[in-house]
Amino acid sequence: MKKMITALAITGSLAVSGVVAAAGIQTNSGKILSSEEITKKALSYVKGTVYKVELDKEKGVQVYEIDVRGKSKEYELTLDAKTGKLLEKKTETTKVSNSVNNKKVIGLAKAKEIALKSVKGSVKKAKLDREDGIYEIEIIRAGYEYDFDINAYTGKIVKKEKERISKKVVTGKVIGLEKAKQIALNNVGGTVQKAKLDKSDGVYEIEIINGTTEYDFEIDAKTGKILKKESEVADDVITTTKPNTPNTGDSANPSTPAKVIGITKAKEIALQNVNGTVKKAGYDREDGVYEFEILTADYEYDIDVDAVTGKAMITDKERITKVPNPPTTFIGEQKASQIALTKAKGTITKIELDEEDGVYEIEVKDGMYEYELEIDAKTGAILDFEKEYEDD
Repeated sequence: MKKMITALAITGSLAVSGVVAAAGIQTNSGKILSSEEITKKALSYVKGTVYKVELDKEKGVQVYEIDVRGKSKEYELTLDAKTGKLLEKKTETTKVSNSVNNKKVIGLAKAKEIALKSVKGSVKKAKLDREDGIYEIEIIRAGYEYDFDINAYTGKIVKKEKERISKKVVTGKVIGLEKAKQIALNNVGGTVQKAKLDKSDGVYEIEIINGTTEYDFEIDAKTGKILKKESEVADDVITTTKPNTPNTGDSANPSTPAKVIGITKAKEIALQNVNGTVKKAGYDREDGVYEFEILTADYEYDIDVDAVTGKAMITDKERITKVPNPPTTFIGEQKASQIALTKAKGTITKIELDEEDGVYEIEVKDGMYEYELEIDAKTGAILDFEKEYEDD
């Protein structure tokens, strides 16, 4: 059971006598510091105004949880109830009021740069919360999602949270992409424009054009069952005028949909022009062309193939910069463990090598705290270090 005493406007420069009841809180264990004593202890660690004092019990140890509001920051302190020793300190920047909204913000690009300096990965989301005056950045890296709050005016990181991403993947035998396309074509006919396997949902996503209608299918990757079928008028389907007919007006010579050659045929045409490996293929309905990226030994080509006539045109050619790949040598789990234990004393409960990012991810526990470290797999440098109470 938590016991709370509210301390009214106790600041680092004011005497605390008479503001809070001087008597200590009576507990079964006894001999704990009074609210006045613990308040003085809290203000010896940070300066500001105490606005909450709360007695709690963590892992069998009685602690005070104290909130202090400074000029521009708020502190959440956890102190040993008997000794007043600081066990944990959390800091948050106070919300920016409307009166400072006219200050110049650092900009979204700068905020993302600051977050990426802390965690190398891919930015999933970035936005400015004008009411709170912070940039909210989400970064994905090595199976984890990192959430940042960055002060929009100073660029300081005021919050950083890390959460493992649960992955749902397709397991077992699947029917194959060609079989999935055939199932969709047997249903409506036409020309396949796009087909891919969504591993997270376990479905094949197929897009087909038939005349002026576009069909979108979702097909179960294991059973081949059609889970979803949607259709709409494809008003951006390529159209041509009937050949050898004078244009005497829309009613006399209406435009009719032209049959596209299909992505397989377009790919053959592209490879006849440039002999290499297709890196990317897509269909741009707006321009009426198939777009390909093809790699050769020395160049990367961008080729457009007209979806109706099959005419190919090289739109870009770029030399590939070759960088020799030196042999990768990692320090090894034993060395990484030794480095981790110099930073966090305890027992290693997990060590994993993320080869893609070149880091060892290590967890250490000492009975009270849990530590998470990321160590450069080549140099042994500690890239990230986090410490928190064990929840259990």
